[in-house]
Amino acid sequence: MATITRPIFLLTDFGSRDHYVGQVKAVIATIAPGCMVHDLSHEVEPYAVEEGAWLLETSIGLLPENAVVVAVVDPGVGTNRRALVVQAGGRTFLGPDNGVLSGVLTSRRPSAAGDPALTPGPSPAAAGEGSRFEASATSVQAIPGVEVRELCEPSLMRRPVSNTFHARDVFGPAAAHIAAGADYRRAGPPLGEMMAFPAFSGHPAEMGVLEGHVVHVDRYGNLVTTIRAGQLFPRFALEVAGKVIDTHVRTFAAVKPGTPFCHVDSSGFLAVARNQGNAAAELGVGRGAPVRVRAQ
Repeated sequence: MATITRPIFLLTDFGSRDHYVGQVKAVIATIAPGCMVHDLSHEVEPYAVEEGAWLLETSIGLLPENAVVVAVVDPGVGTNRRALVVQAGGRTFLGPDNGVLSGVLTSRRPSAAGDPALTPGPSPAAAGEGSRFEASATSVQAIPGVEVRELCEPSLMRRPVSNTFHARDVFGPAAAHIAAGADYRRAGPPLGEMMAFPAFSGHPAEMGVLEGHVVHVDRYGNLVTTIRAGQLFPRFALEVAGKVIDTHVRTFAAVKPGTPFCHVDSSGFLAVARNQGNAAAELGVGRGAPVRVRAQ
């Protein structure tokens, strides 16, 4: 009888040009030959840990309940930053302790009230018009229902461990062992905290004004912001890069080709788009650009 394995999902900034993703999959296939491996994305902007965290957060609710997730956006690879295994419900998450796994916390608790991991951070408006905002991860306490462990058990890793490729030598092998039936608690000792970004959310700036920033630019050039649908005013205008966009619709086809507009993206966040066009290129902005939503 075939061994039953859990599915593994990969999220990285490795891209598809090089051999990095292929080698991670090769290691997984060697350890757990029957394991199904799926790609969430390998097109996170290089080193953009916050973007990786957002992509993971918006995907968690779609994952099978027994999923094993490897999320690696790791500019600190090879340093003393910790490697983590995080258990939440039936799902197991592996990645560096740099905030990329923040979504495991936020997906377990929908409200920001009283939770440091979910409290909005500093306003991006302080970055100035046209500049780029970079959120910072900080250490936060683990919450009920989320178990955090340091991944340090050598038997779960590939040997030797490269100084610069922990996805292949640490996270991928450990994920494969866990998917094939190893107890995640073998990974290492429990931890009381982990690094996490502030909530992806709009920040009240003044009466009738929310501030946020662009957290993701998709391949169509749509600018997805950190402002959630539930925060929006009944009538509003969005300001970005000195432009005011006050058209907001439900579908792309509701406006003529080339028209810029706001809409609630499939992720549940406010986005700026241009029908059959590239909003990022035409507005000249990208990830990290400050945005304001003003009530009308």
